[in-house]
Amino acid sequence: MRHIFRIIVTLYAAGGLAASDAIAANASSSNGYSSPRLARLAHELQTGDRQALDAFWKTMNGNAPLVESIDGDHRRRQVTFVWRASNGTTRVTMMGGLPGANLLKPLTRLADTDLWHLSEAHSTEARFQYVFQINGPEAVPMESSAILKEVQQNPPRRDPFNARTYAGWSYLELPDAPRQPWIEKRPGIPSGRKTRETFQSRILGAEYSLSIYTPAAYEKDDTRCWLMIAFDGGFNMMDVTLDNLLAAGKIPRMVVVGVRNISSQSRQRDLNCSEEFAGFVATELAPWARRVYRVYADPAHTIVGGTSLGGKMAAYCGLKHSDVFGKVLSQSGSFLTAARQESPTPLWDGEAPGLLTAQFLRSPRLPLEFYMDVGRYETTLPFSHLLETRRFRDVLEAKGYRVTYAEFVGGHNEVCWRGTFADGIMALTGKQ
Repeated sequence: MRHIFRIIVTLYAAGGLAASDAIAANASSSNGYSSPRLARLAHELQTGDRQALDAFWKTMNGNAPLVESIDGDHRRRQVTFVWRASNGTTRVTMMGGLPGANLLKPLTRLADTDLWHLSEAHSTEARFQYVFQINGPEAVPMESSAILKEVQQNPPRRDPFNARTYAGWSYLELPDAPRQPWIEKRPGIPSGRKTRETFQSRILGAEYSLSIYTPAAYEKDDTRCWLMIAFDGGFNMMDVTLDNLLAAGKIPRMVVVGVRNISSQSRQRDLNCSEEFAGFVATELAPWARRVYRVYADPAHTIVGGTSLGGKMAAYCGLKHSDVFGKVLSQSGSFLTAARQESPTPLWDGEAPGLLTAQFLRSPRLPLEFYMDVGRYETTLPFSHLLETRRFRDVLEAKGYRVTYAEFVGGHNEVCWRGTFADGIMALTGKQ
């Protein structure tokens, strides 16, 4: 549930593919079905073949969503999401996939059957997650409190016909999606050690849980390591990726201190450009890690990183404490809101002086290096995560910062971040 809320509460963003692609695809067929398979099913039902629906559901088991070629278009596929409804179902909506004007996209019922469907045209490079909501509202306000309330009252559901799941979501990878070669444990690779600690912050007056990763054979030699402070306790598969990269000689040895927030409310408070939390990380946690673990004590070998709101907080820590952190890893950073602000800032508000981008614009250039990425599906109109991230990148480059920047065809999803994390670590440590 916490994984689902973290992703839903942050807006999706759009890029080279537009929501209009899905609209055009849905209207492309004269019989109203952009999916040839659904068009055939509808025809079979109209001619009285009632067994056709049972046969369809049998073929979908383990094969959802339905992926079909598009005539004359080799760069996209028609993707049809299906839901088998029970009695009492009056509305089915989906979160994920192509961006649009709302977090929730409606599915359409096929005649009087139990089949609800939604078709979209996706790039063959797409990788994204999705979930369904049954009998929920038509729309949800763009406020974290409203989204959290809806998720708690009516939890989103994974696709029962799709066995591919990650972090509480179903997901789809189309044939040209970028490879993620470092996320699966490789045979014979030694594993780093994972431990748990607690840390009492004097500045915040609170105790935080820490997830510590030390590289393989850390105890057996005296090699000094890089230090990384990661928000949200790091994320799934980070340790496997680090093990694989280290064994392949792609990164130096690294100690990772993952900070876990006490609750979703404290996460919103701490990671939304909190000066107090930044002070805790820079003046309490990092010095403690340098005393306890065999790591470098200079900012050039120290990374601060995170995803979503954690990616924004990583950049803020760099802005406020470049004497501690010299490297910033931001994956789908939530740069749409100003400090302490819950709802996104409309793009037409222009400068919006509270935004982190504006703070970097006004500040002198600092000794920082950045890795940033964002998904081309990360938008819910009228807000664009993608455009705000591009604007932040442009400001940094204009100021003379070294920025490694990447975009992927996907949404605000951990299924994407787990792959690009390796790219970020290699870029910031200079081994690639």
